[in-house]
Amino acid sequence: MTTPPDCGPAPLVLGAYLRSLRLAQGLTLAEAAWAIHGSAATLSRMETARVPLRWEDASTLMDHYGITDCPTLEAAREWTTKTRWGVIGDAAPGWQDRLRACEHHASAISVYTSVTVPRIAQAVGCPVDELTLVMAATDEARVRVHSLIPGQPGQDVTIIIDGAMLLRTLGHPRAMATQMAHLHRLATSAGGPRILVAPLQAGAIPPAGNLYQLQLFGHELWVSEGYNATYATGADSETYRRCLTAGLGAAKGAKMSAAMLKVASTRFERLATPKTPGDVLERLTS
Repeated sequence: MTTPPDCGPAPLVLGAYLRSLRLAQGLTLAEAAWAIHGSAATLSRMETARVPLRWEDASTLMDHYGITDCPTLEAAREWTTKTRWGVIGDAAPGWQDRLRACEHHASAISVYTSVTVPRIAQAVGCPVDELTLVMAATDEARVRVHSLIPGQPGQDVTIIIDGAMLLRTLGHPRAMATQMAHLHRLATSAGGPRILVAPLQAGAIPPAGNLYQLQLFGHELWVSEGYNATYATGADSETYRRCLTAGLGAAKGAKMSAAMLKVASTRFERLATPKTPGDVLERLTS
């Protein structure tokens, strides 16, 4: 499914953000619509990008939901003027909340990663890389993290992991072992996500950070995530599409990928418990 040319990423992302803020406040559509003197049906269409979202309504809703800082409001104001732009960047405060909102409300998610384990698949309470730690320390979350739970079916999720991540010690080896074991549980759980590993020798060039393909409110939305987020739709997403397609083509099947995650978990566990310098060398070469 592709996004019609008259709907860029801005209304999709802003609509998902407003919906998540409303739900975080425990408000129904009717209760929140009262703030803009509208109906529940109208607000629902705003949240799902089926009608234009005016700045007056967006600012009123954000204030109603407790968002009052100027940088976030200014970014939202700018987005309401760029509804047809095919590419839009988001480095304003709360950018992670807006990406989390898109993850929450997407019916399907595909993500290709080479630097950090995607938030949706991170072991709870066990960050394993600098990017996650930095972002968690500097950005107050208003939208809760969307995490996959082993054995609990939900969205259609595919995660492609660059093979280098199974070799790099992005954090403490013990944390990496925990994370790889968590990925293995997800990959082998009934109804769980598809987690595929693209080995180094396959030659696919991975994204610089995390690359997402989201099916959001009936539209296809692409996201490049690093220390900020860039959203794209339509023809402007073609580079992202080629990258994800190459990753899928290079990835091993689900069974082989699960076995590779298991081996990586064991390897990191061994690295976490060396006894002597000689033992370290033996473990690294075994």
